[in-house]
Amino acid sequence: MALSEPMKTIFSTIASLFFLLSGPLTAHAQEQMLFQELGGFAVVMSSEHPELPDPTGFGVASVWEFGGAFMARLSFHRGSDDTLKEGVVCDQYSQRINCRPEPTQTSATLSGLRGTLMVRLPLGEFVRLGVGGGLSFNHISTEAQGTVSDLEADLLAPNAGIIGYNSLLSAKITPVPTVPLSITGGLGFHWVDFNTCSANDPPQYDPYCGMERFRELEVGLTLNF
Repeated sequence: MALSEPMKTIFSTIASLFFLLSGPLTAHAQEQMLFQELGGFAVVMSSEHPELPDPTGFGVASVWEFGGAFMARLSFHRGSDDTLKEGVVCDQYSQRINCRPEPTQTSATLSGLRGTLMVRLPLGEFVRLGVGGGLSFNHISTEAQGTVSDLEADLLAPNAGIIGYNSLLSAKITPVPTVPLSITGGLGFHWVDFNTCSANDPPQYDPYCGMERFRELEVGLTLNF
């Protein structure tokens, strides 16, 4: 089975990091590393948002363990989705001239950084669970176009950073402790406060107006230092 583009990106990144870092890891195994884990993952999401109902994408994450029972995770996430539905296309939007309904193709990408604080739950030598939550700082990139006229469709989108909140249950499995490679997974929720609502009369199409919850599933690989 052929790998998808996000999976190719993840595995090529991890392979490159492994070969680049294998030398320093062998020569300086006793040195303290800035982070203890670095990995990549594929992510699938679902929500009730009309422009981001089923995004898919990828991410990278680094993890630090501290205090015996805690760990911190810094991660980057990126998910994209395409939708086709009935929208509105106008010749001019400042005064809304010659507006009419038209099938509209919309592409949206939600990306951002997340900081998550978790409690460690070791299960023997090979398995570690983690549960916790944190904050995110996000950016949305979106384009909408009429499929008949090829004109830009009516769509109000955020033009600044977006704050979010996340919760995560993570799992890490290390099948061979002597090999610095682990399988990772995670189930989580991500709440994004888009807060970009139309004040026009008549209002613009503003799907990014309120708080939206995304359900997320992650699967990936991690290098252990």
